Amino acid sequence: MLDWLPTARLRPVVSILGLSGLLALAACGGGNGAPNNPYNPTPGTPALQLAPPALTAYSGVPVTITITSGVSPFTAFTNNAAALPVTQNVAGNTIVLLPNNVSADTVVTLTVKDSAGQTTTAAVTVKASPLFNSFTFTPSGADCGANLCSGQSGSATVAATAPGGAPLVNRPIRFDVVFGPIGIGTSNPATPLVQTLTVVTDATGKATAVIRALANATTQPAQIRATDVTSGQEQIANFTVQNSTTGTGSPLTVVPATATITGATSVACSTGFVIDYYIYGGNPPYTVSSTFPGSVTLVNSTVGSSGGFFEAITNGSCVDPLTFTIVDSAGKQTTATLINKPGTGTPAAATPIVLTPPTVADFSCSGKTYSFILTGGTPPYNVSFATSPPLLPTTPPPGTLLPAQVVAANGGTLSVTFPAGSIPGFPPSPVVTSMVIVDSGTPQQTLNTGKITCN
Repeated sequence: MLDWLPTARLRPVVSILGLSGLLALAACGGGNGAPNNPYNPTPGTPALQLAPPALTAYSGVPVTITITSGVSPFTAFTNNAAALPVTQNVAGNTIVLLPNNVSADTVVTLTVKDSAGQTTTAAVTVKASPLFNSFTFTPSGADCGANLCSGQSGSATVAATAPGGAPLVNRPIRFDVVFGPIGIGTSNPATPLVQTLTVVTDATGKATAVIRALANATTQPAQIRATDVTSGQEQIANFTVQNSTTGTGSPLTVVPATATITGATSVACSTGFVIDYYIYGGNPPYTVSSTFPGSVTLVNSTVGSSGGFFEAITNGSCVDPLTFTIVDSAGKQTTATLINKPGTGTPAAATPIVLTPPTVADFSCSGKTYSFILTGGTPPYNVSFATSPPLLPTTPPPGTLLPAQVVAANGGTLSVTFPAGSIPGFPPSPVVTSMVIVDSGTPQQTLNTGKITCN
């Protein structure tokens, strides 16, 4: 009994000492991991990762980097705060960066650290912004205030500048419709409105695109984007399309305002080319007229609704310009123009006019018909006649000549008929009928060797 009592009393003491030892070991970081030690993450801790790990940023244009993995909260550091400042404490898992102006491309290292002690970096190349705060949109009229009236046009302008402010000339800028009932105007009659268009900057570094709202579009937001094709930098412009169908609120406009067509060669203007002119706004129906009606074929001279169109078909006449006048039912009018001018190509060598047979001789031509074939040159052909001495018809007045003729096609037949009793008696001399043939080419060809001799 005396040996047992000390042992039983010591067991609770040993248990307490063992438990204290385990707690002390855990507090000192013993075992397989130490969650409170930032330099030795426990196994299973998600690796700290960024997306993207490298990117290009432009001065004054915000960009973001997303922390896709790691243990929050996070902190961020930059090795060049002058070019790329950063807020040290990260809100959530997104880092917003707003680069400062730089004079040359600058590579900045962004370091991110999580609460488990892990660090990783992202390489940010800061470039001077060619489109820095320069994208503007302005409606063509004030009928809808700062908004764009339905059926109305406006201009989107962006200025591209090099470091130091020098204009970037001939810089390609792509304009895109992001959303909204709008289109970008072009000079191509076949596609007057498109969703994307590339324009090069002018001598001042500016590129401008015409933006048109669809006729009778409902009031809704719209957005367009300008992209510097060389660098890929983008700028966004937002505005509102406002429904407006009244005469004063919806200006009368035509797309395209001017269409320029060129012929295939330097001596010929276009023929058979179709241009569709779309009319928007105002108070339909519209009536259309032109300054040179014979120089173009006009189809749909009355257009019944906004967004409808009339057609102009070239017929080879050179005009610079021909003006169309469009008048709506309220008396409001506008104009559109067509320019049809020679091209720059070298015309093919013209084939000479050939008359087969070239001459005919007969004893008596009175009451007879003679046939010839016309080839070469450019049809139609105009044929006139002259006789020596003049023909003597059976009835006065004397000296009447054969009437002029038109031969329409290459390979067409020219028929010459002498009225009965029209040839003077013999002697004293034969009657020679000369034919003068002129084609429709540019320049015109003339053949004057064809003869009919009546002995």
